[in-house]
Amino acid sequence: MSYAFLGGQRSMALDERRNRAYQQALAQVITAESVVLDLGAGLGVLGLLAAQLGAKRVYLVEPEDVLGVAADFVRTQGRQAQVVCRQGWIETTPLPEPVDVLVSVFTGNFLLEEDLLPLLFLARDRYLKPGGRMIPDRAVMVAVPVSAPRLHAEEVAIWSEPHLGLDLQAGRAYASQQIYYERKHLAQAQYLAQPLPLWELDLTTAQDTHCQVEVTYPITADGLCHGWCGWFDLRLGDWLSTSPKDPPLHWSAAFLPLDPPIAVTVGEEVTFRLVRPPQGCWSWEVQTTTTHRRHSTFLGLPLTPQTLHRSSLDHRPQRTVRGEAARFVLEHCDGKWTIQQLSAQLHHRYPDLFNPQQAVHYVQSLVKQYS
Repeated sequence: MSYAFLGGQRSMALDERRNRAYQQALAQVITAESVVLDLGAGLGVLGLLAAQLGAKRVYLVEPEDVLGVAADFVRTQGRQAQVVCRQGWIETTPLPEPVDVLVSVFTGNFLLEEDLLPLLFLARDRYLKPGGRMIPDRAVMVAVPVSAPRLHAEEVAIWSEPHLGLDLQAGRAYASQQIYYERKHLAQAQYLAQPLPLWELDLTTAQDTHCQVEVTYPITADGLCHGWCGWFDLRLGDWLSTSPKDPPLHWSAAFLPLDPPIAVTVGEEVTFRLVRPPQGCWSWEVQTTTTHRRHSTFLGLPLTPQTLHRSSLDHRPQRTVRGEAARFVLEHCDGKWTIQQLSAQLHHRYPDLFNPQQAVHYVQSLVKQYS
């Protein structure tokens, strides 16, 4: 999904349950003097709700061009004097004044996916007035062991089945190390214990998103544990849960598989450990009295030793020919060359890498990202 397209924004912009919860939270804090920042505004629905509630001024900050559609919505609502659209990332898009309310949807699936929370903390520290309000202001990660035979069969065990006479069993080892985000099967999964909070984050004070937790679950139902189901709850004045058992939201629950699954019995205690550093891989570990399982999304990547070496801290990298091409383009992004001129020079210098059309696309991609 790309947030640059309207389709990538639709599930959020039209999520009535979520938007109604945000609207109710905004209604509790907005006054006629409120200045509001809608961070990562997308199509600007939350900021427009703040304006509708009477905020003095609302800033919509969004890096993608879909902000132009938000500007259309602003005009449609007749809010041009009240709502200001600012395109760009918050770290390079200054606001002319501090804000009373910071509203955002920077929580990814299972809270930490997408790694947007550090940008929320930056905006908070840079622009939120002392005593200002954040919506949301707290988040809690929650998880539970589940029996989910159909989901496990479709995503993991299926690799052990013959396919057109081929043995693809080796793929199972990678499939079992991935997290699967979905709602349908997890809504039908059997809970083998009571869901427990893993980690709570105070968004008004947090500076880091390094998650490392351990929780022990008393098993409440006999069954085969296929993995853990994880979600998060948000405090928007009242609490809003993204649990798969609750009415749907645009967020998806997470399935962290175990392979092979583990049989558990009522009264047994099972320990679950979860580690997720910022921008890093997810790791989960399960310990019973008789069994131990350890999984990591790092092991879900079929990496060669050469690829791993290039990521090591003691590796001394050297530019490739393609890197030299990128260097040439970026060094000449000085306002003197057109994209057409840069593309022609790039093709002339590196004819084995780029035909004329490929050179144009490559220059355009670099310009979009860095210029």
